[in-house]
Amino acid sequence: MENQLKTRSRTGWQEDETTRLFTAVKEASATGEPLRSVFESLSGDLGRKPNSIRNYYYACLRQKPDAAYLRATPFTAFTPEETHQLLRQVLMARGQGVSVRSCVMDMAGGDHSRMLRYQNKYRTLLKHRPEMIEAVREELRREGLPYPKEPMLDRADAAFCDPEDTAAARLMAEPCVSAMLEGIKELLRRAARAEEARDKQRVIDRMQVQQDLRRITWEKDFDEATAQLEGILCLLRDFLALPRESQIPQLDAFRDAALESLAQAEAFLTRCHG
Repeated sequence: MENQLKTRSRTGWQEDETTRLFTAVKEASATGEPLRSVFESLSGDLGRKPNSIRNYYYACLRQKPDAAYLRATPFTAFTPEETHQLLRQVLMARGQGVSVRSCVMDMAGGDHSRMLRYQNKYRTLLKHRPEMIEAVREELRREGLPYPKEPMLDRADAAFCDPEDTAAARLMAEPCVSAMLEGIKELLRRAARAEEARDKQRVIDRMQVQQDLRRITWEKDFDEATAQLEGILCLLRDFLALPRESQIPQLDAFRDAALESLAQAEAFLTRCHG
C-alpha cells in the first residue's frame, strides 16, 4: 500500500524516471554537456521543475557514495582557437559535400565521445551564434577554400535534427498544412481588423456622446444669452418710447434697471468663459 501511494504521488520518483535521468547524465558526460542542460531538457518530459530534478540527482549521489560512475564528468570548455578551427573544418567539409557527422567523426579519430563533443558544439553555434559561422564562411571564401554556398546557415543537417523537429519540418512542408496555416493566419488578420474596427467605433461613439453633451450646453447658453439680450433691448425700447418729459422722472429707475441687466450679462459671460 505504501509503495502504491509513493508511485501515485507526483513528488515520488518512479524507477523509469530515475533511469532516464541517469542515462541522460551519462550521455551528457560523454558529450561534455553541462548538467543544467540535462535538468532543463528533462523538465518538460518528466513534468518536474529543473531544480527538483537537480535536487533528486544529488540526493541519489549522497545515498550511493560508490556510484561515482553516475557523476557527470567535468565539462571542458572550447577555447576560442578550438572553436574557430572546428568551424573551419566543418564548413570546408560541407563545402566539399561531406556531412557534418562524417567530418566531426574524422576530427575525433573515431572516438565517439569526442565526436559528440564536436557535434554538440557545432550544433550550439549553429543555433545561437550564426554570425560566427557566417564570419568563418566569409573567411574561407576570401582564402579560396571550400565553403558551403548556402546564403543562410541557420539550419542543421538531418543528422543533427531531433526526430520531432524533423517530423515537424516535413509536416510543415506539406501543401495542405501550409494552406491550412495560411487560412488560420487570414482568420486571425480578419479578427484583428474586426477588433480594430470595433475599437474605432467605440471611440466614435464616445466622441458623439461628448459632442451631444456639448451641443446641449451650447443650446442652453444660447437661450440664456438670448434672454439677456432681449431683456436689455426691452428696457431700452420701453425707456426710449416714453415722451421726453416723462423720461427725466424715470431716469433713475432706468439707470438702476440697466445696471442690473449689465451685471447679469457680465456674470453670464464670466461663467461661459470660465
